[in-house]
Amino acid sequence: MKKIILFLFAFVIICFLIPFIFSSKFKIKETYSAEADNNEISSIEKTENNIENYTDIKLLHTSNNEIEQLKIEDYLCNVVSAEMPADFNNEALKAQAVVARTYTIYTIKKNQNKHGEADICDSSSCCQAWISKEDRFNKWDDNLEDEFWRKIVSAVDSTSGEIITYNGEAINAVYHANSGGKTEKASFVWEGRDYPYLQIVETMRRRKVQSV
Repeated sequence: MKKIILFLFAFVIICFLIPFIFSSKFKIKETYSAEADNNEISSIEKTENNIENYTDIKLLHTSNNEIEQLKIEDYLCNVVSAEMPADFNNEALKAQAVVARTYTIYTIKKNQNKHGEADICDSSSCCQAWISKEDRFNKWDDNLEDEFWRKIVSAVDSTSGEIITYNGEAINAVYHANSGGKTEKASFVWEGRDYPYLQIVETMRRRKVQSV
């Protein structure tokens, strides 16, 4: 009889401790994830918190050498639509918007007088690509125009003011379509000029799953 009582008592204790043990592990894991996320986004800041809050931009159209003044967020919609397919994932479009905004701010601050009175040009071989809304619509299917444009505007608006910084300054956020699996150190590309945030990093590649 005593053995049965002891067994039941031990069973009750174990049942009581199991939920506590698992909940404690979950809390630790949850805290760790939150801290990791904070570390990852620590370099993404609102422009008004660390540098001048640019609202307008003077864009040089290389086809006719005319300068057009645009709201920077409107300008970025045209950049994102030129640099990334609109059927890409929403998060990819948001990332592109942040990078394009960062590159724009960096160019305004560091490349003064490069284009005379203009801040930046519309050539991808010099600055970054840009396409007018009208020309962009002409390249899309008629039944997808509004949906695609809304996606791009949403990506820009939802990241409004966000840029990537290093030591409180906008980085030289150069970007590419394909790294070939690994990025290159900046000094190897630009003949000795180096950036601590542009180093060799392996990039993730999606592997094709072959059916058996």
